[in-house]
Amino acid sequence: MKATTCLSIILLPVIIALGGCDNNDSHTTSNTSVTLVNLNLLHGFDCDSPDTDTQQCRIRERIALLAEHLIAEGCPDLVTLQEVINSDFAPTSQGQPVESILALIVAELPNLAAACGFDYRIVYEPLLAVAISEIDEELILSRYPVLQTGTRILYGPLYNEVTGALIFARHVLHARIDHPSGEVDVYNTHLASGSDFATSICDGDSCPIECNRGDTVRACQAEQLILYVEQTRDSENLALIAGDFNAVPNSTEYLAMTNHGWLDSHLAAGEAECNSTTGIGCTSGRNSRLDAIESPALNVRRRIDYIFFALPPDNNVCNSSRQSGEQRTIEGAYEIESAGLFAGDPNPFAKTCGSAPSPVCWLSNHSGNQVRLVCGR
Repeated sequence: MKATTCLSIILLPVIIALGGCDNNDSHTTSNTSVTLVNLNLLHGFDCDSPDTDTQQCRIRERIALLAEHLIAEGCPDLVTLQEVINSDFAPTSQGQPVESILALIVAELPNLAAACGFDYRIVYEPLLAVAISEIDEELILSRYPVLQTGTRILYGPLYNEVTGALIFARHVLHARIDHPSGEVDVYNTHLASGSDFATSICDGDSCPIECNRGDTVRACQAEQLILYVEQTRDSENLALIAGDFNAVPNSTEYLAMTNHGWLDSHLAAGEAECNSTTGIGCTSGRNSRLDAIESPALNVRRRIDYIFFALPPDNNVCNSSRQSGEQRTIEGAYEIESAGLFAGDPNPFAKTCGSAPSPVCWLSNHSGNQVRLVCGR
């Protein structure tokens, strides 16, 4: 299939199309699996001191490696990324501006198009395109057309929802996708960590109405996320909720989601829980310094990155067959076919990896997730 060279970027609320788009993505395929990859990219602006590393843990090489991993994964329908820097800026700890990860991803899209045979659409919300908030934005890549988008700022001590005063805020990015199996609502988020007071108590007048006084900041964010999904999701659609939740299994935040009926794709597919001793099945724990990104050692010990999915109430609304030139569809039910880690091994495309000039070992200080759901008859 001849790859196209167009680029569609959805910068909410405006859709910008560059070039002539002919994605050949009309719903004429009998492949009605829904595939998604999720990864916290590691912005890398504080990777090492500015005297020793001004390359954000070799960010250019890591974005090129991301493309290789996505191609090896079969070019998933959807990709959710966190810690996307949206413009050049200079943190106070750096002597010079760090690079725009968004620009690097855009530059990699033609290589993906050539290998995948289609153009990814970018859904990106520079909602907080001021000051330090640029360091942690969410981004969605979609193979299929984007029907609707939205975003929600989440509670945090560094953002005042009443006055709008902002230093830094977490948020949720939403996109509704016109997938061959039926519309899919995709959500991408990154909940608070210790750096923005995740375990501080939500109290006083600033505590949002949807949260309970006494909740932690991150627990409050989880409740807001659940409410936002329920308010914006079409109940007849499959919903995929992915991101870096900074919460381990059976934590308050994790249980709020699973008690709400969301399924943890990793466990739903029969994958073993994270083994903190061996690192198998884990996604986080590798430090964010250059030496860890260049070391082939696994160095992960927690599972805090997830792809949750919520099925339609009836779960009998996906299209298991849609043929070219025909309107006929055969309804089926979503089933999980596989799930697990994404980029969970050191650079598999190089004989060796390590410090420069050797290829970099890891995409990030996180390992990612992947899931495949199929519409069975």
